[in-house]
Amino acid sequence: MERLKCKACGCYSMVPMEVSLESDFVDEENADSKFYTCHVCGDNWLSVREDEDDGDSRVTFVHQMGMSPVLKRVAHLQKHMVLQETTVRNWEYFFDDESIDESKWQEKLASRRKVLKSICTN
Repeated sequence: MERLKCKACGCYSMVPMEVSLESDFVDEENADSKFYTCHVCGDNWLSVREDEDDGDSRVTFVHQMGMSPVLKRVAHLQKHMVLQETTVRNWEYFFDDESIDESKWQEKLASRRKVLKSICTN
């Protein structure tokens, strides 16, 4: 099983898992999804890559901790490109359903990860 370094606690305990999509909003045949979870601090997120009608792709990352609001960011890139900062045409950032700017989104994510790290180090 592949283990990645957790961005919250720093342990090599982040495990990606394939997810079966059963939704009216996502076409299963044109989508790929993975759920990443840390077995130490509990940090987790869902990534869903979907092919769009115009030949491009959209990758959505959803971060949620308990019942707190959802942090979401969406990358728009050319189809079949590897997701890297240089291949993304543009990013959209959301707090629940409200569009926010990148710096505010990054602050909220950093705060979330700080709480997760403090829980497992205390």
